[in-house]
Amino acid sequence: MARMRYVALLRGINVGGKSLVRMAALKECVEELGYDDVSTFIASGNVLFESAKDAAKLESELERALERRFGLPIAVVVRSRAEVGRIVKAIPPKWIGNDSLRVNVAFLRRKLDGRKLARELEPKEGVDELVATKTALIWSTRRDALTRSGMQKLVGGAAYKNLTVRNLNTTLKLQELLATKPR
Repeated sequence: MARMRYVALLRGINVGGKSLVRMAALKECVEELGYDDVSTFIASGNVLFESAKDAAKLESELERALERRFGLPIAVVVRSRAEVGRIVKAIPPKWIGNDSLRVNVAFLRRKLDGRKLARELEPKEGVDELVATKTALIWSTRRDALTRSGMQKLVGGAAYKNLTVRNLNTTLKLQELLATKPR
């Protein structure tokens, strides 16, 4: 398999003072696995790297290494540059740069299908809009109606432990970083 550029999205680290992982230590852990051109982006657990392995194998390798290193069972979603590009392409252009909306992207673990999961959710008309791809759920909520969002059902649902959420700006920046070769 050819070398590819990936992002590993760690679930639930550095949130509310729990599951603390320093980015320098995270970078070192990933480098020790033999991945190349490793870098991190913000402290929410985004690691960019290159590897010739497939994404599913990378996820299990990273999860084992993170648990050994940090003593935490951290779920990892790995997406290639092309996969992130397809997710970003699905974001309605009117959502990008719209300050009246909060836009989130839920990157799904491989056992979930975004289109099937979307059928279980109840976006509130006039408050939320939802776009589903096979590997992600993308939704916008009016900022003046965040407490009325129907997407809160996702947080309390069974699927929640099998996804990790990034906001629109982080998602767009990750796409940009995946497209550029580190120096």
